[in-house]
Amino acid sequence: LLTACNKNDDVAIIITTTQNELTTQETTPEETTTPEETTTPEETTTPEETTMPETQTEPVTLSEDERRALLNQEAAQAVPGIVCWGDSLTYGYGGNGESYPGTLQRLIDERLISGIPVVNNGVCVEQTYTIMARAGVWPMMVDSFVMPSGIAPVEIHVNLKNGMYTNLTCFGDAGLNPVTIAGVRGILTSSYHEDDYGYCYFTRIEPGEEVYVEYGTPIEPASVNMYEDYINVIFMGENGYFHSADDLVLQYQSFIEGRGLTRYILIGLTTGDNNGRSVLEQKMTESFGDHYINMRTELVSRGPDIAGLERSVDDWYNIQEGIVMRYLMSDDIHLNEYGYRAAGTIVYERMEALGDFDGVKNAIAKYGN
Repeated sequence: LLTACNKNDDVAIIITTTQNELTTQETTPEETTTPEETTTPEETTTPEETTMPETQTEPVTLSEDERRALLNQEAAQAVPGIVCWGDSLTYGYGGNGESYPGTLQRLIDERLISGIPVVNNGVCVEQTYTIMARAGVWPMMVDSFVMPSGIAPVEIHVNLKNGMYTNLTCFGDAGLNPVTIAGVRGILTSSYHEDDYGYCYFTRIEPGEEVYVEYGTPIEPASVNMYEDYINVIFMGENGYFHSADDLVLQYQSFIEGRGLTRYILIGLTTGDNNGRSVLEQKMTESFGDHYINMRTELVSRGPDIAGLERSVDDWYNIQEGIVMRYLMSDDIHLNEYGYRAAGTIVYERMEALGDFDGVKNAIAKYGN
């Protein structure tokens, strides 16, 4: 019996082992088929889940008016405008109706887009400090006076900071009016005195209470609240009032900092020659880099070609000495229509090189022109 039991036990053991082995073999295909059964629906449903036909829309077609409105809006955001500050060379004296700001406006209209204003704030005869005063970067004050309650003009005396000489309003008021004195807005006009150009008439725009204005009360020009984000072009110095190259550089720096400019062009003097202007032009280049245009040398080297004029046999002398050709000048100081046309083109090209028009070009590429 014991042997039989042992054998039976052995048999039982053998049978149990065999059943375990069989069970393992039977479960193996279940394990291998499980991933096939679970992955099959995932593989077949994945493309259906990623395909989202509901997000596909037809491209929006803009009307001509809508496209033009968006183009003008983005162009105006990129370049709201350009304001040119200076004296008679900015005004365009001697140009037979042409000026460099006028040429600049025409090139922008033709090559980019119409609607970007170019403001000519050039006033003849003005010196550097008066130009800066109109731009709001050089302080103006008044002697004490009584401002009448009505709108009748009252004569006042205007002083510039540091006692600088002024002929303010004698030849124009671009960027100046209306001014604000003691919180009252009004118009300044010239009241010429032979011994002193500092006299003006102040005429308040609206009647109000009589005001006693103390000595040293500041005059605020209209320009302090104008031309936000405009590109500024500054051309001053032909009428003097700088003592050295460093002095003119400091005046330009005061202008730039006073208006908080990041986009600007400075135009170098067009009179003189290589010998007389080399120090000033070197200082300006070192201080302002590509924002400074050496207009004298640009006009000598490229002016006739830009203006479409045949060169003279005497040009070799002008090129050697660095003197602007007579056929680009209306007198010893001022350019003529060909000179202004060349100068305006040079300013446009420098703005383009500095990337000032990139935003406008992007808008044109986006909406067409």
